[in-house]
Amino acid sequence: MEIKSTFISRFIARLVSRHAMQSASRLTSRLAVAVVPFAVLMVGASTLTSCRKTVRPTAIQIVDSIRHYPATVLGDDLAMVYEVRNIGNSMLVITDIQPAVPTIEVDKDNVDMIPPGKTARLKFIFHSDKNIGLARHIIRIFGNIEPKGEAQIIFDTHVVRPSSGILDYEEYYQESVDKAKASGKDIGGIDVGREYTTEPVTN
Repeated sequence: MEIKSTFISRFIARLVSRHAMQSASRLTSRLAVAVVPFAVLMVGASTLTSCRKTVRPTAIQIVDSIRHYPATVLGDDLAMVYEVRNIGNSMLVITDIQPAVPTIEVDKDNVDMIPPGKTARLKFIFHSDKNIGLARHIIRIFGNIEPKGEAQIIFDTHVVRPSSGILDYEEYYQESVDKAKASGKDIGGIDVGREYTTEPVTN
């Protein structure tokens, strides 16, 4: 009778121990399933926080930002290339480029970031197939540009009908520009030969 009692006690003890081990294993698995996604979320949040940086304003210079082009024959395309220099200490991030009229095409390959001390070329095409006469337009560049987040490119040209007198017209127009430069005046409110430059802001 004592042997049976001992056997039954050991058997019950084994069952209890096996059940406890299975329960512990299941609990460990459930904890692992719950902890892994939480750990992934924490790592992702940490990464996003570390990658979030403040872009400070920077100074730029646009070479020959104001231009007076010779006469353009109606229907011809005027290709324009402007050099933009980042003369500040922060990365220049161009957020938007807005021509004043839809006849100005912005090159889709233009860069949107320029490191400090570097220069990039922005390309545009003016399609002269809409109107005849003086065409004076502004292209606005937006980004972290000192001091107000905007820079301007200004150009003008006279769109003329095809004729044998185009060269004479160009010479006349160039003569007017030269006289304006010599007298220090501007043409239509635009300073002749001015470069767009922003100076670094000093605190």
